[in-house]
Formats: sequence, C-alpha cells, structure tokens
Amino acid sequence: MVIKESLLKLLTERSINKVTVTDICREAGINRNTFYSHYANQFELLSTIENDLYEDIKQVKMSSSNPQKLSYELCKYIKANKTICEVLFSGHGDKELLERILYISHDLTIERWKQELKYFDPQLFESWYTFTAHGSIAIIKKWVSSGLKESPSKIAAFIDKATDSVSKAFYSEEL
Repeated sequence: MVIKESLLKLLTERSINKVTVTDICREAGINRNTFYSHYANQFELLSTIENDLYEDIKQVKMSSSNPQKLSYELCKYIKANKTICEVLFSGHGDKELLERILYISHDLTIERWKQELKYFDPQLFESWYTFTAHGSIAIIKKWVSSGLKESPSKIAAFIDKATDSVSKAFYSEEL
C-alpha cells in the first residue's frame, strides 16, 4: 500500500513519464528489490492502481439495481476516494480511465433504452450513449479538478437532469 500511496503522491507533482522507480522507492522508504518483487516498473504500478479503482467502481455500479442511482453511487464513490480520484482523473493519470468507468453501464443502458422505445437503431443508440457519457465525463472531471466541493447528490442530479433532457428528446419523437 505504501508503494501505491508513494506513486500517487508523486503523481500530484508530475506525470508518470517523469516518475522513476527510484523516486517511488525513496518516497516509500523501501529498496528497489522490494519494489521489483511486486511490480515490473512504475507503469505497471499505475496500471494496477487504475485497475483496482476500475474494479471497485464496477462493483459499485453493478450492485446498484436502480439505473437512476448509478450516477449518485459513482459520485459518492469518487468523493469517498477523493485523493486517488483527483490524481487518476487529472492530466497525470490515464486519460481513458474515466471513459472506461462510464462505459461499465453501457450494455445495461442500451438494453433499457431498447425496452423503453418503440424503435431500435443501434447506431443512434451508440451515438446517444457516447454523447451522454462524454458529457458526464466532462462534468465529473470539472468537479474533481475543482476539489469536489459540491455534494455527490448535487453532481449526480445535474448529470441525471442533463441526461434525462437529452433522453426526453429521443422519447418524444421517433427518428
């Protein structure tokens, strides 16, 4: 855990490309052999941290039986894990991580839309999901980069309202 925390601390100061194993070991107070007994390099360590976060959020999202609560559960998790999310969702983390997280519920959402609408256009549904997911990503990134000052419920309510307004346009007319 100390190795992961050390990398996260270093990533608040600089990108992964400018962090060395020596830097991590110095920060963690360990020797290089200890580091290499767990990870091949700093990139593998970052990947492990990101994958752990992804899997945790995947469990949160999959355990929520109410689709309307997904954004709230995600925002609540982000707020509870503020430090790691601030680092990983910043320019020093994987730029695709938040997108991967939001696409966890892709299949469930598309399936729900199929059931709720009279028609099904796979290309339209993909575009619709992409639009709402990327809008959500932008809001979450802004929230995280500004210090997560608003409550998870406020951010989730905004995301849900914006997504619902786009959805209503699709529900109200057949394309």
